[in-house]
Amino acid sequence: MISELQVKKSKRRCTYKEFMACNPLPYKGDVDPIACQRWISSTEAVFTRSRCEVEDQVMFATGLLQFRAKDWWDAYSKELGDDKVQSLTWQEFKESFLKYYSPQSAIDKIQEDFLRLRQKDETIDEITNKFLERVKFCEEIAGTERQRIVRYHAMLKAEYREFVNPSKCATLNELIDWARDREIEIKRQVERGEKRVAEKPTNASPSKKARHQDQSKKGKASGEIPTCKTCGKHHSGECLSGKKGCYKCGREGHPFYRCPENSKACYNCNEPGHIKAECPKLQQGAKRDGKKDEPPQGSRKDVSEQRRKKAQVTRNHKHLKIAVNPLLDCGAPEPNTHTKRRLYALPVQVVCFDGLTYHFV
Repeated sequence: MISELQVKKSKRRCTYKEFMACNPLPYKGDVDPIACQRWISSTEAVFTRSRCEVEDQVMFATGLLQFRAKDWWDAYSKELGDDKVQSLTWQEFKESFLKYYSPQSAIDKIQEDFLRLRQKDETIDEITNKFLERVKFCEEIAGTERQRIVRYHAMLKAEYREFVNPSKCATLNELIDWARDREIEIKRQVERGEKRVAEKPTNASPSKKARHQDQSKKGKASGEIPTCKTCGKHHSGECLSGKKGCYKCGREGHPFYRCPENSKACYNCNEPGHIKAECPKLQQGAKRDGKKDEPPQGSRKDVSEQRRKKAQVTRNHKHLKIAVNPLLDCGAPEPNTHTKRRLYALPVQVVCFDGLTYHFV
């Protein structure tokens, strides 16, 4: 009797109602290789649980397509024709489905993300899920169990890597269990208020520390001063935002930094009315020290005056030009040199740069 019931059950076909009673996942048409593989794996699991016939798999699975995925299937089924759709196998459907919703460009992007994957603020379970979702598309770089172990260990934060040895783990699941145990220990240390020396940022440069301290000081200062409801900034007193004219005198026509009422202040004596270069106290101190207000030697005025007095003296005698020291013949003071003065009995013509010509006999 029991054997007859089993034979009847084995001969009975799976209906679409029984297939949907297993709660298969719908697919809305996202071009995402991870979501695409997840939907195919879930649908094939429902085929097994519901004992769906091979010839009914494509018809039942296409009923799960929604939105953009349904639009793609309608266009693709018209392209194939009714006869081809009726004889289409699940493997043929899966190849066309993966070609459209899991292109090679999207797979390359997942492989790049897998190589750059690093744990930041994620928990061990969260980062493990990201790792397992992407490792299925990285058979070339993480195809073996040892490669997956090394990649997973390099992805973890330093506080996990230094306490977990990948060489002692034979499988990836064993390494994940080590990481979970370490995560529990870190949470216990935080609850007890313990801090490890390795977690302190000892490698921070002095400039970064100073910048961090300045930012903290600014934050404290801005927190003590209330926020203005008018301008949204931190200040005390009356808000002058939106008011016309100078903030100091109230008159229009000039900004605050050009206000005529801004009095000068000396940096030496801190008294208004003059600047440091005009400070009388500095001048009195210079007189007491015996210093006089003498023009500096070699100033531009003296140099230009000397250049103006320079002249080119030539002597015209038998078509010969003999240069003579211009400072001696133009009335300039005699320089402190050992040059011997030469006197000429012949007429001498002096041509100056100011355009005047002098004749000496």
